[in-house]
Amino acid sequence: MSDIRIRPFGKHTLLIEWPAVISPDIHAELLAYRKLVKLFSDQIAETVISYNAIALHLKPAQSPSALKKQLEETLSLNEVIALKPTVCWELPVCYNSKLALDLDSFLESKQISLEALIDLHSGVDYHIYFCGFLPGFIYLGGLNSALHQARLAVPRTRVPAGSVGIAGSQTGIYPQESPGGWNLIGRCPVPIFNPLNSQRPSPFNAGQLLRFVAVSYKEYLDIEKQVASGIYQLTKKEIQ
Repeated sequence: MSDIRIRPFGKHTLLIEWPAVISPDIHAELLAYRKLVKLFSDQIAETVISYNAIALHLKPAQSPSALKKQLEETLSLNEVIALKPTVCWELPVCYNSKLALDLDSFLESKQISLEALIDLHSGVDYHIYFCGFLPGFIYLGGLNSALHQARLAVPRTRVPAGSVGIAGSQTGIYPQESPGGWNLIGRCPVPIFNPLNSQRPSPFNAGQLLRFVAVSYKEYLDIEKQVASGIYQLTKKEIQ
């Protein structure tokens, strides 16, 4: 078990913290702890996770110090088994300069071919850590270091929905049109966030895996039509 600590985080919040690193192993343990703290749902209004921490926002009139003591006692008496990924989603992505505003400049700056970029970017099972920045924006870990690239010096005021980008050591998908400063290298034709679905606006959960599948421009347009017709189904594979 990793070293963790529980500390106050404001007047009505507790923070369970792990070492400040991005690690699938730490995150798997974090998810197990998130499941364990459901034992105290009568005291907790909301649970929010990040790469290496769980924020517990308490209900009114609940005592952070009392809950901290209860958590420490519970954790000392229970063996927490890390929750490993059981699902891997597949998302189609078209790596084409008609759809990816920074693709050509990215290839030039990295001195690599389009084929090499596709192999490096789509040849990984990315770990889904959490959602943030925008509703439905999933933070993914596992980008090949050869593709790391600083954010744009001047962010765009408009990034098309579905754009796949790179910023620093991360890659991600814009779930909706928005401003943004990531380097855009592809686009996904499948909506990944539906605000009209109040029960499940995003199909993805923290702790799952995601793999990009390269498609041609024609395939991209065909999938767009399938999505518009309501017949396209996302692919996910169970992990044994």
